[in-house]
Amino acid sequence: MSIRSVHPATEVHHLVPRCLLRLQERAECADLDGAGIGAWLEWEWEAGRWNVSVEIAREDLEKLIERSAVVLDQNTHRLIHESDWQRWGRRGGNATLRRYGTSWYSLLALRRWERITAEGLEGARVVSHGLPIKDDVA
Repeated sequence: MSIRSVHPATEVHHLVPRCLLRLQERAECADLDGAGIGAWLEWEWEAGRWNVSVEIAREDLEKLIERSAVVLDQNTHRLIHESDWQRWGRRGGNATLRRYGTSWYSLLALRRWERITAEGLEGARVVSHGLPIKDDVA
């Protein structure tokens, strides 16, 4: 029996997500052009999704996020976020693709379509500084 099976890995989950800080900053610092309006709408949508007032001060938002932290076992935490990957990927755009590479995205698709198991996905991952190594993305 391994230590991991006795003491499963744990991760911190925030009931109010930390991404709200970045979205709020982008919205408040944006110009009043198409991109700026898009940033504001995305902030409003995400804030509303988590029942957070769009008028909240940054310091109050930081405190709210920190108070919402709970420790969960790794598998439970990843199950909670399973449907978030697509939204997060859209938010990162091509930068997310460049960071992770097309091979990693292909593996995620295989997992989503249940062609490989979670263990197969984990076993296929080559990690460098916490991220999969990039492959053929220029």
